[in-house]
Amino acid sequence: MERNPIFHQTRLRLAAWYTLVMGGILGLSSLGVYSVVAHAYYETIDQGLQSAANALHKSIEPAWQQPGQLQRLAKELSLELCVGQTSCLPKITSIKKSITEAANPVNYYIRLLDRSGKLFASEGMEFDHLPITSELQYWQILTDSSGARYREITLPLYTQKQVSGYLQVARSITDLDQHLAYLRLALVLGLPISMIFVGLSSWWLAGRAMQPVYLSYQQMQQFTADAAHEFRTPLAAMYSTIEAAIKLQQEPKSNGGILDVLKRQNRRLSQLVGDLLLLTRIDQKQITGEYQSCCLNDLISDLIEELAFLAVETKVNLSKQVQVSEKLYVMGNEEQLYRLISNLIANAIQATSSGEKVTVFLEKSELYAMIKVEDTGIGIAVEHQQRIFDRFYRVDRDRSRTSGGSGLGLAIAIAIARAHKGNIHVQSQPGLGSIFTVRLPLSS
Repeated sequence: MERNPIFHQTRLRLAAWYTLVMGGILGLSSLGVYSVVAHAYYETIDQGLQSAANALHKSIEPAWQQPGQLQRLAKELSLELCVGQTSCLPKITSIKKSITEAANPVNYYIRLLDRSGKLFASEGMEFDHLPITSELQYWQILTDSSGARYREITLPLYTQKQVSGYLQVARSITDLDQHLAYLRLALVLGLPISMIFVGLSSWWLAGRAMQPVYLSYQQMQQFTADAAHEFRTPLAAMYSTIEAAIKLQQEPKSNGGILDVLKRQNRRLSQLVGDLLLLTRIDQKQITGEYQSCCLNDLISDLIEELAFLAVETKVNLSKQVQVSEKLYVMGNEEQLYRLISNLIANAIQATSSGEKVTVFLEKSELYAMIKVEDTGIGIAVEHQQRIFDRFYRVDRDRSRTSGGSGLGLAIAIAIARAHKGNIHVQSQPGLGSIFTVRLPLSS
């Protein structure tokens, strides 16, 4: 399968599309997993923080409503009582059990604010690093000067059914940020690794899926080769019989026309069988062992001389322009290269009207030899240019029947070019002619 460019490219496209689709699915799945995990982390932290805040609120609010209980409140809750945020009472080491169970002193803080939002009492981290926000929202995230983030909940404190202060409880979410950072790293690194395995699996699966098709294609190729080979013998015998009948005919006027038609159609059928055999040999890589150094200068000169009669017959001016000073050599099968260039020149002559011209150029471009066949004929429409190299495809079917063409000329040409590690490019505009460019690697 790898030796056939059509199946190789199809397998590559299938694997690429499968990898692309799976990559999109994995990317969306990774984004979904990250969103779910992050949401679950935040929900867990918020639930724990809300439980701790509610427990503290039940303990603080009754004492908060009684004037003169600030000292006792500070001692009970181990809060640092501040007056104007400058004079603070020393901390008491004993911390109420409910507070200790509610949060870890390392990653939480408690703040009491008065009605205006000024700090009244605190416990936990140093507040020089964490500003007090003017907007007292129920939930918010704060960032200190070192970049650590805190999840904070704010509950109002009431005195005689009026807001007289606020309780703020917060927890550091540095551990959450670290967990999410590890998760992002795992997803970012895991996605390309997964894509590599997906790509390899796609290539293997595409090969497995195309194997039955390729086997059918091989059977079709083998059938074509066997049928074409078997046809050659009876066709040759038929041709010989027709030749003998023409020589031995007693009444040339009555039988000559019929025999000539049979002879012409037999020759056409023999040519078609030969073309099918040639394409089969090229597909099965049966001509690679016959490669040798071929001179393109001599090849083109011989072809110009050989096809000159066809150009004269159609009143087309056929010429060549060799634009290199040295001889250009390529490794290949001389007979097949001869057929490649001959097909292009013959097609150009047939597509060119009387009085017009066909020019064959030989050029050199870096490591490649370039053969250009340029005509001033009818040209090829854009919608046909992608299909003219398909087997049995004919742009003008009526003209092809008249000239005896089967639609295999360009298919044979591009098959030979690809077998020699080259390619053919076409440029054409209807009414302005066409340029077929053959690129073949130069022999080292």
